[in-house]
Amino acid sequence: MRRSDVELRREAAALCRDPRFRDVLERHCGAIERSAASEHLSTRIHPNDQMLTHSLEQHRHAGAALSQYFNIGLQQFSAARQVMRKCLVESESVSVLDFACGFGRLLRFMSLTLPRSRLWASELQTDAVDFVAQAFEVQVLNSHAEPDHFAPALRFDFIWVASLFSHLPEDLFNAWLARLLSLLTDRGVLCFSVRDSALLPATRALPDSGILYDAVSENASLDADIYGTTYASERYVRRALVRAGAGASPCVRLPKALAQEQDLYVVARAPTHDLTALSGFRRGPWGWVDRRNLSSTGRLELEGWAASMDDGAVERVDITVDGARHHCATGLSRPDVRDAFDDSRLENAGWRVEIPLGDSRAAFVEVSAATKQGEASLLFAGIIAAAPPA
Repeated sequence: MRRSDVELRREAAALCRDPRFRDVLERHCGAIERSAASEHLSTRIHPNDQMLTHSLEQHRHAGAALSQYFNIGLQQFSAARQVMRKCLVESESVSVLDFACGFGRLLRFMSLTLPRSRLWASELQTDAVDFVAQAFEVQVLNSHAEPDHFAPALRFDFIWVASLFSHLPEDLFNAWLARLLSLLTDRGVLCFSVRDSALLPATRALPDSGILYDAVSENASLDADIYGTTYASERYVRRALVRAGAGASPCVRLPKALAQEQDLYVVARAPTHDLTALSGFRRGPWGWVDRRNLSSTGRLELEGWAASMDDGAVERVDITVDGARHHCATGLSRPDVRDAFDDSRLENAGWRVEIPLGDSRAAFVEVSAATKQGEASLLFAGIIAAAPPA
């Protein structure tokens, strides 16, 4: 039976409070080098967080939606930390601005590693600004719809902008790029994501300008005239950087480096800044649990895919069911995954397992994938329950 939105919200809130779910997230961010002032990871999510709302509407399952929500946050954190460490000396002492921070999907993890006095957040949505200030105790700056009106007295060593330029019309794309570049220190680095034109549906064509804007997005609370869905070619982005005054600045494009979808562009303020270390950037493992079913006879059926976006297939997925550990080898044919990522290495990334649970009507399940380098991805964590009798 289809759950209502209210029921899904209630289940998601309960799962966030569940010590078992918190333990999963703590282990997945266990490699984080926490600052002396940090406490345990917060699993609080604002009720207006559009990213969770979108996942709940898509999956209609609290565990699946929260797993997607937090795993994307963990991958975003890994990407941001890699760029900082590879591009900035003494990255622990840098001043950081998370611009267009939303409700803090990155700040949740970043606030555990950096002194909060060095960590700033900015967002157009005032309820989001209030939430991240209170929940993660970071410094905040109110943003503005007009780039010229965003003029903090501060300058930053590292500015991170995830999923903003992938939503801006051309005039704001150019204006915000110039504004944010102007807020860098002399050693500063700007990192922003772009939805590449290669992701355009087959029925759409990129105009000669190199950028396409549709006035529609998953965030209904923002004006569609300033926030929609944007696709841009690499040629367009690099020309925009020249127009923004960064023609002499080194720039590196990292394809599909954000959540295995959007490209990251890393731009240094100083012309002599060396960005060659980014050649070793890692995207980490990825995957999904497509089938999650507990039968009336107590048989747990799980099916999905897992792979490294850097190295191809991973050997197995790790599964924990009510504390009992299991492993399942990959190797099943998944041409849909291969085609979705246009990567022949993912042809046999599939896996499937059945686990007898006896009389159990519900189980807490965790599924994860790891690479030989120790990188991990959370594929699923939550409660899988048998359907009630008819």
